[in-house]
Amino acid sequence: MFAYIEKDSFLHRRNPIIKFAIILVWTFVVSMSYFPVLPILIFLIAFFGTWIGGKIPIGNLFKRLLVFMTVSIIFMISMLFLRGIGEEPGVILRFWFLQWTEKDIVHAISLGFRILAFVTLSMSFVLTTRPRDLVLSIILQCKASAVHGYAAMATYRFLPELQSQVDMIHLAQEIRGIPWNKGIISRFTSPFRVMLPLFCVAARRGERVACAMESRGLGRENGRTFYKKTQVGKADWVFFTAMLVGLAILVGILIKLDLYRFSFAAIR
Repeated sequence: MFAYIEKDSFLHRRNPIIKFAIILVWTFVVSMSYFPVLPILIFLIAFFGTWIGGKIPIGNLFKRLLVFMTVSIIFMISMLFLRGIGEEPGVILRFWFLQWTEKDIVHAISLGFRILAFVTLSMSFVLTTRPRDLVLSIILQCKASAVHGYAAMATYRFLPELQSQVDMIHLAQEIRGIPWNKGIISRFTSPFRVMLPLFCVAARRGERVACAMESRGLGRENGRTFYKKTQVGKADWVFFTAMLVGLAILVGILIKLDLYRFSFAAIR
């Protein structure tokens, strides 16, 4: 689901730190918007930007986001149900024993699309960023030590393998005769039966990686050289400036139209 896809595209050629900085700024601005218009726009920009700028097939993107879209919809429905139980003045919609104000509806939709926006931005970064380039950029551009850089890469590369590890744990438990997702009790306890084996697998993998890094002399700061170096070129700075200026213009237009708000106090 979250794994790098090898392509020769505009986004693939951009420096990882530049892309990461852009995502941080966009995520912060979206998180400050309690009105749903900006999260929806950022979600669409990230989705179609990854399709066009990253040359990732649109069907592939939609398939990867389908689970999160489902989770977002369930989250919005849950929020509407919870907020519809109480009684508040200014009700604009009623259904059975539930009633909602404009604040309740806007809040639920905004939170749901914020989740989609965050996930799509993160997925765009992961799909278009080679782990090796990310580590080199952390070491060379951020002046971090090689230990911290390769530790970040080990974590970054292990995340896509979690699902395969979970599948292996499922198969191992089924071979031992442990029922899996059979009955209400089994469905409820199955996630807890995965946590401990998954934690043990992660601990063993971390120990092996640490031993391998130490045996290769990682961490000795004695003029380390690199076969390939990442650089921040003019195209990266132009891309960074364009993304920030574009975001500022977008937020300015929404503020002018009264569609970007920091709270629900102004909603009438």
